[in-house]
Amino acid sequence: MSRFLLFLLFVQCLLLSGCAALTGGETANLPKIADRFTEAMRWKDWYGAAKLVEPEQRTAFLEQFKEDPDLFVVDSRIQNIHPGTDEGTAEVVYQLEYYRLPSSRIERWSWKQEWKKQPGRFTTETVWLISNPPPSLPWNR
Repeated sequence: MSRFLLFLLFVQCLLLSGCAALTGGETANLPKIADRFTEAMRWKDWYGAAKLVEPEQRTAFLEQFKEDPDLFVVDSRIQNIHPGTDEGTAEVVYQLEYYRLPSSRIERWSWKQEWKKQPGRFTTETVWLISNPPPSLPWNR
């Protein structure tokens, strides 16, 4: 009987350590949220992407990204995700590949994003938002 109890205790410890590994710490769900941003950008859903930008920066974001029938997105991706120096922050390097008519040359634009964990949200998933405005886009300069 004691072997069986030791076995159950061992299995329980394994299961609990597996649950702890799945949480992934402070930035566990940031890649999933950042992927939502990249998908919105890929499909030129500027308003959908703006939902992942802090309210104070949304206007600056939407001024950069307006309806533009000459703009074609080739790729939208996250290059790096690193925990920030402050708790609840992360640094993300985002890259957009595009071409803009009349040119057919593919160009790259990068944005070093600062993501912040949002306090006080009543949700089971941690909410992260981009806290800095995008740099100027080449066609808006």
